[in-house]
Amino acid sequence: MACSALLVGLLVGVVKTDAAASPAPTPVPYATPDFSSMNMFLGTWTCQAMVRGRNRPDTSTTTIGLNGQYMVTNDVAPPFDLYRTTPVVTDSYLTYNPINHMWVTVSVDSFGGYSISTSSGWNGNTLTATTNTTNDGSTGSDVLTRISDTHTSDTSVSTDAQGHVTRSTTVCNRTS
Repeated sequence: MACSALLVGLLVGVVKTDAAASPAPTPVPYATPDFSSMNMFLGTWTCQAMVRGRNRPDTSTTTIGLNGQYMVTNDVAPPFDLYRTTPVVTDSYLTYNPINHMWVTVSVDSFGGYSISTSSGWNGNTLTATTNTTNDGSTGSDVLTRISDTHTSDTSVSTDAQGHVTRSTTVCNRTS
């Protein structure tokens, strides 16, 4: 009986020792994208675009957010014609995918729109993006030209699901 009690005591001691010696969890790598090539977008920008024959202003503010994983842009375009009687608010999240070496932007807006765009990055003073995923089935391409660190011109071409092509140019200036 004494041997049984000693054996049970040893087993309990072993179990307690094993539980106390459990290794600490392995930390998950926490790498953030290198945004240095995109830092010029940080701050507030005012932009002008021609939409449906009218000048459409908007203001964009970009910061680093979500634990440094994304450049987050909040864009507000006030009502500018009979079709848009409330502001269009768009939030965009830009990050870098090191697996396929692409910049990825996910955007959502206050009218239920969304898109996913990709870009391989800067080629000289131009940044070309392709939009493949939208809620209305449209696709597009966008060529942003860096005129200076505070001035850009952006030319976009989109094709809706019915094949109609829309072209626009947006000029932006950083204000802060």
